[in-house]
Amino acid sequence: MSMLRPALAGAGMNAAAVLKINGLSLLFQQGEVRTLESASDVDGREPMAGSVGWVNYLRQRWPVYCLSEQLELQDEVPSSRRTCALLAMDNGYAGVLCDDASIIKQLAGHRHEVPTAMKTAVTPIQELLASEHGLLCVSSANQLAAYIEYLIHAKKA
Repeated sequence: MSMLRPALAGAGMNAAAVLKINGLSLLFQQGEVRTLESASDVDGREPMAGSVGWVNYLRQRWPVYCLSEQLELQDEVPSSRRTCALLAMDNGYAGVLCDDASIIKQLAGHRHEVPTAMKTAVTPIQELLASEHGLLCVSSANQLAAYIEYLIHAKKA
């Protein structure tokens, strides 16, 4: 049974950032997105395992990852990935390539639990939000980072 709850305003998410990857729309708290860079600013030389390159921020290099619509790591960057969103996590930053990024100032809609068929132990999707902006997959930078780390380790095994 799906649990229906009011929009995220009560959960402290008044403004949010939406990262579009093909037909997938990932929703983060606006404060988790530190900066948006052009994908052409990503340095593809000597990428870290699972990443496609590096982006500079605060005088350091941070890994950049390219995910598919199914949230799988991609080695090749599709031409549609024009934006690099730098996400702030507990232990630093990481970039995620996306087709587009936008900010939603007022978020209205209804939250739903992730359907059993979509749930895995490591999914970065916390819940779904049906809004006037379409179906949004609610995530967090830390959960996405843990998921990417899981994918990297699974790829090595």
